[in-house]
Amino acid sequence: MAYPTWQPGTLYQPGDIVVPITMPPPSSTVVQNGGFNSGSAGWDYGGDVEYFNGYGFSGNACLRLAGNLPGGTALNQTQLVVPVGKQITASCMIQQGAAIAGATRGWVEVQWFDASDTPLGSPNKGNVVDDGRGGRWNKSSVTATCPAGAAYCRAGITLWSVADHNHPVWGDELQVQGTFAGLPDSLAYRAVQPESGFSAANEPAWPPVLGQIVVDNEVTWEAISSTRVTWTAQPLYVSGATEPDWPEGAGEYVLDGSVLFRAVSRRVEDVNCPNTKIVAIASSKVYCADDDIVRYSATVNPLDWSSADDAGYLPTGLQNYGSNPVAAMGLYRANLIPFNAEAFQLWQLDEDPANMALLDALPMGSTQHHAMAAVSNDLFFLASQGVRTVGIAASSTNFQAGDVGMPIDPLVQAAMATGAVPLGLYFPAAGQYWLMFPRETDTHVFVYSMTVIGQVGAWSRYEFPFVVEDWAIAGDSLYLRSGDYVHRVDEAVLGDEVVVLPSGGGVPVREVRPFPGLIRWPWLDFGQPGVTKAVYGFDIVGTGAVSVSFGIDQSNGGLFTQPYRVPADTVPGMVIPMPLAAPSLAVELRYDGSERWQWNALQLYLQDNRPMS
Repeated sequence: MAYPTWQPGTLYQPGDIVVPITMPPPSSTVVQNGGFNSGSAGWDYGGDVEYFNGYGFSGNACLRLAGNLPGGTALNQTQLVVPVGKQITASCMIQQGAAIAGATRGWVEVQWFDASDTPLGSPNKGNVVDDGRGGRWNKSSVTATCPAGAAYCRAGITLWSVADHNHPVWGDELQVQGTFAGLPDSLAYRAVQPESGFSAANEPAWPPVLGQIVVDNEVTWEAISSTRVTWTAQPLYVSGATEPDWPEGAGEYVLDGSVLFRAVSRRVEDVNCPNTKIVAIASSKVYCADDDIVRYSATVNPLDWSSADDAGYLPTGLQNYGSNPVAAMGLYRANLIPFNAEAFQLWQLDEDPANMALLDALPMGSTQHHAMAAVSNDLFFLASQGVRTVGIAASSTNFQAGDVGMPIDPLVQAAMATGAVPLGLYFPAAGQYWLMFPRETDTHVFVYSMTVIGQVGAWSRYEFPFVVEDWAIAGDSLYLRSGDYVHRVDEAVLGDEVVVLPSGGGVPVREVRPFPGLIRWPWLDFGQPGVTKAVYGFDIVGTGAVSVSFGIDQSNGGLFTQPYRVPADTVPGMVIPMPLAAPSLAVELRYDGSERWQWNALQLYLQDNRPMS
């Protein structure tokens, strides 16, 4: 509601309320010189504490209690107005230097006063800081509620020495939140004299604090809180002009402008979290291998691994083939598959642990967690024999039953024997499963390409002239990291970009090295083994610069003819003549990488020289 303005020489009844013509200055919302950066002004020092220049939390000055002294309190002179029943929060920073834990201490406190400046009860004290080993500044804070009869409060810092009188203790950076600029909009004045009286000819000096009074001729006015609310926007937290020196320990603080940052640990602190690297995410939970069991977090809360009826574990070690530790995990059609060295288990997952169940267990194991990848509606994994899929393995219960990785088993087994740690991925944009074996200077990659999902694909082998340490897929692009370099796989590029160090030293240079292509057939009998076949010519269909060689002596270390440059597509013209004879033949196509290339078909024209009956 709106109150009338004070008028001179006016008769006022007890209980009348007015607002001043000339408003008193508003009360403070922040403490004066809370960081001691303006000297010792603005503080009342009690006991043995003193202003100290030469050290501080946010500047070069602070409050100090020297050694060999019991202690004291410094109370800031700022009168902070807080409505009755509302709260104020005060904080400060304490530093104990070389004092042992518990020998010295400090805290922040809030003291309430009535309208006659008399303290009301004991101060509200913050948490006691009594351990500052390592020279850390620690925070003390308190939240206090304005009691009935309080007109304002003052915040302060107390420093105390209990047993160790040989080391100083410091306090700094007093801050408050929750105060109210009570004037001019939120104060009015009520007549409290016992009888009617006239106001003076001149306006009195209105008190700026709730509950205080002023005599106006025959009228006595008391400052009260009005019902009017005015909102004032002001920045509470503003960072500094330069980046602060960030602390490295959890729980430590750094002041950045008016913002106080606290370092926190990004680790999951729950003791039931295994913190292993064998992890899968499904059904709004995180699953993590823990020896012979698989623990899982609470639903949509990966920080919680202990809540009853939400977090828990899968007892894989109590099921068939569960005696070995879980070494790899993957997802197969929304089900979890934990692998160990001897077998895998198939678990149904659900947000409700009561609906989780073991579906199957098969003696087909894997220990290569990072080689696993979900491909289409299947799961590719690396077993000791080679690449296998869960779909074929589960339906056949036989590692050798026509699985996709069988054609390259000897190559994969040889790569595994080198000790390289394999990395597996599915590249959806290309429809490819990659199995990478990083070595000391390069990386060999076995690539399974699927032209049609669900149909049989074909294996290729890529050789990168750098060590692939990690990979990521963003959009339709695949990125490979090698040291400080990140490479993007692009089918339109004809070479690998590598970093080369000149032989005589100097600055490393980056160059693009074209990558050639090689297609080689196995030795083929084209009929009865051991019988000589005569080749007259051949046709090839494709694109790109290609050379062809023919293997003619399988028993002589695989003897091949010299590479012969041919057109990429010979079908429009005549057959390419190639007169040679051998019992078994092999064909080798080499693309030099100078342009994009593709092979589609190869046709041999030959005559079988076997005797006729």
